[in-house]
Amino acid sequence: MKSHHQVALSVLTLCISQQLYAQTNVITPMIDTAENSVASEVPNVTLDTITVTAKAKTGTALAQKISEMPAVTQVIGEEGIREQATGNRTTGDILAQLIPSLGASSGSTSNYGTTMRGRPVQYLLNGVPLSGSRSLSRELNSIDPAQLERVEVLSGATSIYGAGAAGGLINLVTKSAAGMGFMGQTRLGIDSSREFESDSLGYHVGQSLGYGGERVYGRLDVDYDNKGGKFDSHGDRIGPDVYQTDQQDTESLSVNANLGMDIDDSQSVNLAVTYYNDEQDTDYGPDYGKNLQVLLDPDAAPPSLKAIDGAHIENQPYTTKTSVNLNYNNDDVAGSNLSITGYYRDEKGRFYPSGKTADKQATEVWQANGLTDEDTLGKLLGAATYVMQSEADIEVMGLRAAMQTDTELGGKHTLLSYGADFERENSEQTYYGQDLNQFIASNGLTAVSNGKTYNAGPETTIDKIGAFVNADIDMTDKWHASAGVRYQKLKSKTDAFIPIYEQLLDEYFNDPRIIGVSKQYGIDYQAGEVAKGDTDHDKTLFNIGSSYQLTPNDQIFANFSQGFTTADIQRALRDVRAGFVVNSDNVQPIAINNYDLGWEGKRGDTSARVTGFYNTSDKTVQFTNGYTVEVVDTDERVYGVEGSLTQDISDNWQVGGSVAYTRGQYKKDGDWLELDAVRLTPLKGTAFAQYNFDEGSNIRLQALAIGGDDRAFKDQQKDPNTSAQPVTGYMTLDVLGQVKMPVGRVGYGVYNVLNKDYQTVYHQTTFGDMNRLPATGTTYGLSYTVDY
Repeated sequence: MKSHHQVALSVLTLCISQQLYAQTNVITPMIDTAENSVASEVPNVTLDTITVTAKAKTGTALAQKISEMPAVTQVIGEEGIREQATGNRTTGDILAQLIPSLGASSGSTSNYGTTMRGRPVQYLLNGVPLSGSRSLSRELNSIDPAQLERVEVLSGATSIYGAGAAGGLINLVTKSAAGMGFMGQTRLGIDSSREFESDSLGYHVGQSLGYGGERVYGRLDVDYDNKGGKFDSHGDRIGPDVYQTDQQDTESLSVNANLGMDIDDSQSVNLAVTYYNDEQDTDYGPDYGKNLQVLLDPDAAPPSLKAIDGAHIENQPYTTKTSVNLNYNNDDVAGSNLSITGYYRDEKGRFYPSGKTADKQATEVWQANGLTDEDTLGKLLGAATYVMQSEADIEVMGLRAAMQTDTELGGKHTLLSYGADFERENSEQTYYGQDLNQFIASNGLTAVSNGKTYNAGPETTIDKIGAFVNADIDMTDKWHASAGVRYQKLKSKTDAFIPIYEQLLDEYFNDPRIIGVSKQYGIDYQAGEVAKGDTDHDKTLFNIGSSYQLTPNDQIFANFSQGFTTADIQRALRDVRAGFVVNSDNVQPIAINNYDLGWEGKRGDTSARVTGFYNTSDKTVQFTNGYTVEVVDTDERVYGVEGSLTQDISDNWQVGGSVAYTRGQYKKDGDWLELDAVRLTPLKGTAFAQYNFDEGSNIRLQALAIGGDDRAFKDQQKDPNTSAQPVTGYMTLDVLGQVKMPVGRVGYGVYNVLNKDYQTVYHQTTFGDMNRLPATGTTYGLSYTVDY
């Protein structure tokens, strides 16, 4: 009878198998990193063979050495996640600390701008995409960290997986009770700011129950979080993130349910369901200054960025995500393994109300009709101010089928992986107008709907169709090679819609305060629409890689892989004007070529890995100074190096660290201009020292450092459409650990121990002055966990 032990497999396994969430058969332990708190936190040199006879949770496993996989691969185990999760730490905070090439956490709800190697990341939950063509950038708050069994990472574009994985893959794998018998776990936690303000107090309650038998297993995890406010290093409450929202004063519920069954010795089915919901309920709003001067006259005074008590938000921000994955696996289909997976995901999100102006667009219309006097324009443009709240709904369904066959080609042991997949994504987003009079009267603290709605881009349907074949070949006992090809087709359909600025200009020029002057200048503005349209693109993608064992302790690897994706079509079309034509010529996909060359080795108790990378694309995506998204048809290049080092000083002491340097440029009028920090994480380094007590407790000191950089800011003065900002570097220190108790264990964390005053890269570089929010000062977390 089969057992259900789980294994921390490389995410490349996931990519090749194109499937998810099957169940595990007989597994020889892969490496000691999956369940080891220190070794799981950085890419490790792993020279032990993986022997997997059948299935694994994220796909059919490959009977090969993880060290032979020609790509940067990292597996973060449950223990490493648990150590970092004490207090109000988010998944984004945890992964930024543990994944060298991943950008720093934003400190908000959003992971916007959190890239790997200068490219967007494809996030997955149990092998199913959390990221789509339309992204709310909230993938990293899709599930509570306590419910994660491991995180699998593949850096760099991959043709095997398909569209969307331009910068790499991060697969969040949830826990199951396979092979465990009856189990339970209770989790309690509390967190606070440095001054222990009552507003900052938060708490966590979680419960897990499961059963793993010979044929049937199931698990249920439920976690509830109540987060307090955030306070900066001076003890002041931080204002809300009015652009992407934050998680202050937020309640969240995360549910993970898993049910699996062996039909017989060859066949199995698995059903995985996750649900996540967070809702904000805050009485604090932003400080717009006296008479809304920050919003209406940004040059008058900088914002204080403090939170102001007395806010009334009729419709508070929220996020709701539901995913359902059903997998069938048969490891004896004509000597091959077959896996078929169907999945469904629904995501809804509401943002914080924020101001929006149409003054630039109105100025263009006035000037085109003869009004050029600046004083007169200044008096008229104040009416082109609006307050809106955005809400989005994204629905995704897909089907994947993959086969794997163990065979020989030319006398060489070969694993063939081949299959096909289909995914359909439907998305829509709407702006809801807010009562401007109440907003002004309350100085920006009251946001109540005025009943008006505006299109935030067209309703969009995107189909992704792909087929692939890949071969993993043992050329010799030291030389491993992998090569494959994928055909990818991307199709989209957009409904007819009235662009938001068309709606706003129609409303503005017919405003009773304006209409008299607009008629005087012969302006009879009527909103125009963009007709429905469709696009159809396809591309054949290739990958080839190789690794070679130079010595028992050294190996080199090289890899080439292609990626193919589209920009966020709905977002990119949001700001177009009437008459724009949606077709394959005007909405272009982005093709990426990715190259890797690296070495990894082990000398006694020291392990190290260094990888150089270079990737190019035929287009660049820009976030303009008007907060619009544009896809510019020009060359782009990104390059850099990432490395990690771990050292076991003794049986108890371990130290290590990582570094990632990324740089890139795009071509403008024949010159190469630096890419900004929205696209590229500045120089990033981490370090840790950990002491493990003999009885099972530990204490850890860790650092995260970001280097300052103003090259893009200076360079992009040559490109007035861009919005590059300089980055000021910073470093934070944390102390955390686990204490083994007679019953259960206590976790503790002190984050930003030195109470550093700084801003995250996200808050330094995106949007305007209202987004220059400080990071949190020192925070404390304490947890208690009992297993039974």
